[in-house]
Amino acid sequence: MNDSRFYLTSPFNILVFIVATMLVMNLIVLGEPWEWGHNVFLSGILAFLLSYSVLILILGGGKWDPAQMEVGSAEAPRGIILFYWVLALIGLILSCYRIYKFGINGPLQGGVLFNLRYVYVWGNESNYGAQHFSLFGLCLALYYAQNKRLLLCSAAGGIYLVSALSLAERTSVLFLFVSIAYTLFYIGWVRLKGLLVFFIGLVLIFCIIAVATGRAGGDKGFDFLYTYFGYAVTAFSHWLGGQAGNGCVDLVVGKVIELISLGTYSCTPFDIGFADGDFNVLTYASSPYLVGGVGVVVTCMTLLGFWYALLRRWACSNGGYFLALLSCYIYALVMVFYAWQFTLTTYFYVGVILWPLFYGGRLTLSKRYCNEGES
Repeated sequence: MNDSRFYLTSPFNILVFIVATMLVMNLIVLGEPWEWGHNVFLSGILAFLLSYSVLILILGGGKWDPAQMEVGSAEAPRGIILFYWVLALIGLILSCYRIYKFGINGPLQGGVLFNLRYVYVWGNESNYGAQHFSLFGLCLALYYAQNKRLLLCSAAGGIYLVSALSLAERTSVLFLFVSIAYTLFYIGWVRLKGLLVFFIGLVLIFCIIAVATGRAGGDKGFDFLYTYFGYAVTAFSHWLGGQAGNGCVDLVVGKVIELISLGTYSCTPFDIGFADGDFNVLTYASSPYLVGGVGVVVTCMTLLGFWYALLRRWACSNGGYFLALLSCYIYALVMVFYAWQFTLTTYFYVGVILWPLFYGGRLTLSKRYCNEGES
């Protein structure tokens, strides 16, 4: 595996690229001024990069992640594979039923995806567990990706894609594309041109969903593509100034705290004051900032930097399970321009589901060096 691929798959470099592109979009394309929110946003990013770098150097004995990488294939028991396919297909059936019931026969005249989005956001209609079952499809796709079985990877990933479309949910689509593309590029099965094809396909799906659900920007056409990517840090400045210190920790840790407290912990939702038509995307920094200000932003991102350094090291040393898990967590780095996505329950579910697929299966075909671009 060549050095450039390790360089391009480094969480450090991925985060730098996303943030740099976002700021170019914000400051140059959209012409927004530099405000206090930009400083808060960058303080967390710099804390992440610093803690990631420190731990990578410590784990590498002073070198920039010089761990050996083992690349190959690991076969899970056939019974596990069959069981996962059955559960994934249940998710597909439930997703198709939801599309039929709430999309095709939906309450509004705006089209299938418009109906699906409406009943998901405002109608509070159940998805019948389709998304949870479809996670088995996602995990199978990650498993087949590492085994370079592209047809089966596409089929399993398609199950998760149908589930995401049954909710007209773009973030789930992005989760799928990022995790699979990262794995395929990491193992050398897809090159930069292949990533471009992934990106074009992703943008096309986003446009279809946005137009169908009335989220394409109205008279501005497809301005939403760069507005969503570039404007959030400005919206953060405009909406959250002086509102820090809410203390609602589940903004950062998600619903885990409810599980730990056995339901005794409660947190009053924080009303920022959005009105209809307001831009309600506030970057990753909004959640930790609302909990306790800049200090919590820096603290959280410092801890996350350590976590990603560990994941990167484990993925380089062992591949398999840790590479699949890292591939999923890359999604949160890509989403720093948009929202706090580091503590989704999806990571927990995926971490549990992936374990039987990779347990005892070490990737042993060929040893190479994982050195983040260093010769």
